[in-house]
Amino acid sequence: MFAIPIGTGRGDRRVNVALYACVPDGTDPDGTLDELRKYATARAWTVTAALYDVGPLDRAKNQRPGLLRVLRLIEDARIEGVVTPSPSHLAAALPLRSRAAAALLCYTQHGEMITSRPVAPKAAALTPRKSP
Repeated sequence: MFAIPIGTGRGDRRVNVALYACVPDGTDPDGTLDELRKYATARAWTVTAALYDVGPLDRAKNQRPGLLRVLRLIEDARIEGVVTPSPSHLAAALPLRSRAAAALLCYTQHGEMITSRPVAPKAAALTPRKSP
């Protein structure tokens, strides 16, 4: 597992998210994580962790320590969502259970936001903000 420390994300009321990608061997994850960070920042979300695994997307969940860490962050209620390039990056973790099933899953590849939880008061912060 590889992790890039971002900070705690504590101290404000914004939605806390983690960035996650599974990158092929020999690929520098910085570009992918930078794109995910821009996407989250544009929505005023607090990025609390940026994690990635190296290898093919079809690897089992237990062979992807970055993904396991993301799931732990969700289940421990330290983050409320995950921003990832596409659903295939999380496919090894499906189906999600307990708190993870209620997490915001945001796929940047198609610019869409998918959430499996009902709209709650805090979810209003998930609505993309218009640029001035």
